[in-house]
Amino acid sequence: MNPRPEESPSPAATKRSPLRWISVLTDGTGYLSAIALIVATGAVLHGVIMRYFFKAPTLWQTEAATYLLILVAFIGSAYGLKHRAHVGVDLFVELLEPRKRLIARVTTAVLSVAVIAIVAVTATSMWWHAAANGHHATTSWGPPLGVVYAILPLGMLLLALEYVRQIVDAIDCLRRGEPEAAELVRRSAGH
Repeated sequence: MNPRPEESPSPAATKRSPLRWISVLTDGTGYLSAIALIVATGAVLHGVIMRYFFKAPTLWQTEAATYLLILVAFIGSAYGLKHRAHVGVDLFVELLEPRKRLIARVTTAVLSVAVIAIVAVTATSMWWHAAANGHHATTSWGPPLGVVYAILPLGMLLLALEYVRQIVDAIDCLRRGEPEAAELVRRSAGH
């Protein structure tokens, strides 16, 4: 269990930081993802009730729920990163002294941003092609794929921004000679 620090977090995690807006935006994506999950659950429930009780299957509910769950996964990824709600294997990193641990985390974050950039460029190309050509899903509901495909590049942008916020925060702690402060912030999920 990660302890909650009593000390104040580093500047990038506070209201003094010019990157505070990323933290606020990231929290907003978490709430948006939660709403999308509730709506997806409602859509599936609606489909089940219509099919089971009224013998009237719906055309849209499975596809809508699928797209909403895609939104939950990709738009909510930055929120998961900020609050460490993802699976991480850091057995060896935890054995390092605080400064080296922080350097390892910054290196990992920078490499992650590079991978995210590649995915974002590819996804943006796919989105642009679908949006510019007016592609629609080939189902009976047939929503525009430009809207659906926009979720992935937007999610990658949000995830990259959260990584950048964490990188700036960590570098600030290294520059101030306080790698332990970054560890406290990391454990408190950026608060």
